[in-house]
Amino acid sequence: MEAPELGLRVPEEADNGAVLGDIGEDPLQLNLGDLDITSDEFILDEVDIHIQENLEDALVKEALKTGVDLRQYSKQVELELQQIEHASIKDYIKESQNIASLHNQITACDTILERMEQMLSSFQCDLSSISSEIQTLQEQSITMNIKLKNRQSVRSELSQLVDELVVPNAMISTILDTPVTEQDFLEQLHELNTKINYVKEQSFRETAACADVQDILDRLKIKAVTKIREFILQKIYSFRKPMTNYQIPQNALLKYRFFYQFLLANERSVAKEIRDEYVDTMSKIYLSYFKSYTSRLMKVQYEEVAEKEDLMGVEDTGKKDIL
Repeated sequence: MEAPELGLRVPEEADNGAVLGDIGEDPLQLNLGDLDITSDEFILDEVDIHIQENLEDALVKEALKTGVDLRQYSKQVELELQQIEHASIKDYIKESQNIASLHNQITACDTILERMEQMLSSFQCDLSSISSEIQTLQEQSITMNIKLKNRQSVRSELSQLVDELVVPNAMISTILDTPVTEQDFLEQLHELNTKINYVKEQSFRETAACADVQDILDRLKIKAVTKIREFILQKIYSFRKPMTNYQIPQNALLKYRFFYQFLLANERSVAKEIRDEYVDTMSKIYLSYFKSYTSRLMKVQYEEVAEKEDLMGVEDTGKKDIL
């Protein structure tokens, strides 16, 4: 590389003596800038580093190897850059419509994205509200779970209490309308007796629900007692008919022995009335039978009286001894 040439021009009007005189009197002040090696700010190490970095460049190495003039090479590179720049400008001009369309599309996308941002912000607010609602629902769910466990713990006892206290419509209709001789009436009477006893037991425990069914049970009990009383008294009165085999209605009453147990447990006065009526009727029947029996015995006794000609003795049927 050639060293740069420094040209110092002296004014033409000045002669050599004047110049020399000026130099002698006042040295020439030259502003060399970065080339002033007498300046304190000039650091040779930095220049060496800069030169070394340029020498490491691949293009510079290639140019140095081939012996290309760097000035000419730089002009060539600058010319190529200008050509590329002009070609790029032409391409931009050629694609100006597409670029404008792309700009419009980008603007539209920005608008859509802005709307989406607003929607997402609104959705985020909704999610925050939903999150608070979910938290509230979770708290309510915990409370309901506790209530459910408490209800399950008392469900068995409460269900038994309700089953025993509830009076079904089938029981009411059967007790009121069905004849006492039907099997359904007997079954419902057993159920009614169970409910009456259970209500009595719960009344001692001061269960408030007993008051709701007490009136219905009392009415059903009165109706059942009335029907049973009429039925049993009719059976007892049938014993009094003459020439009646009382054993047949007695055996029939054995099928309904629970009727008397029900009366004895719930209406003792009626049970006592039926018992007294039965005892009185059977006493009269047995009395009439015994009177008839004794009268017949007396007739037999007086009709067959032994006379003096009748043999009073027993035939000796024992074997006699041959000897």
